[in-house]
Amino acid sequence: MNKITFEEYKSAIKSQYEENKYVDVSGILLNPTPAQLRNLCLMIFDNSLSKSDENVFKLFFNLKEEQCIRKCIENYDIARFRPIISFLKGEKDSENTTRIELAAILIDFNPRPYNKYLLNGKIDARGKSEASTLVEVKELIESNSEERRTDEKAGATNKSLAKKATIFFAVLLSLFFMGYTVKGLFFPEKECMMWKENHYVAVECLNDTGVLGQIIPIDENVMKLKKLDSNKKLNFFNNDKPIVWYYKHDGVVELFNAPGLHPINEKPLKPITKYMIKKYNLKE
Repeated sequence: MNKITFEEYKSAIKSQYEENKYVDVSGILLNPTPAQLRNLCLMIFDNSLSKSDENVFKLFFNLKEEQCIRKCIENYDIARFRPIISFLKGEKDSENTTRIELAAILIDFNPRPYNKYLLNGKIDARGKSEASTLVEVKELIESNSEERRTDEKAGATNKSLAKKATIFFAVLLSLFFMGYTVKGLFFPEKECMMWKENHYVAVECLNDTGVLGQIIPIDENVMKLKKLDSNKKLNFFNNDKPIVWYYKHDGVVELFNAPGLHPINEKPLKPITKYMIKKYNLKE
């Protein structure tokens, strides 16, 4: 089964944008500006949001529980829409999941969000696989039936064998699809990941909570990221090169075993320095 990557999802969004921008009745998508995208968000909000779309809005506009979504959109810094415009026009790529999902909402791309798009691709792939298998088994049964007709002329014994063979293939076909269905229900493929305590774990993508930044497509390199125990003695350098990265917030330092982005807030991790080790009394 082919795995649909997040890059394919982004490409599909940009392709639909190219098609929609010429038929958009509002005229916004043809040559969008940050202010126009903000107004488009207000229009979409006024027309009601699905649960997943509402969660994307809350994440993108940094909405707190007690805040009104519409008021937050109205007061939002429109400059933050520029990366979305650059992404849709193909001028600059983006790895920010929330931006990509908001872009999908703005052009009304479906199915969205990514986890639904991934599920849709799995269903299509499964359907093609099952259809191909049905054709092969059908051809095999038809071939066997032709042999059976020939064998009928030869005698009753061969006729009995052909009938048994047909039954065998029919049972085999039933078992195949039964096994495939059971496998899909009880042993779904885990093609996404989420941060759990101090490391990433593989999970199913079939989540409809709309909570982004938690469940994302598996990236083998990112999967290696782990949070280190700052209370234990650590080797911070190898031949004077840092092998530990850190993130500091509110006077607290978190240590990680690899470079990349913080798993919760997606802020860049920085290489450890002797100054930071001394200032925060980290154990070497």
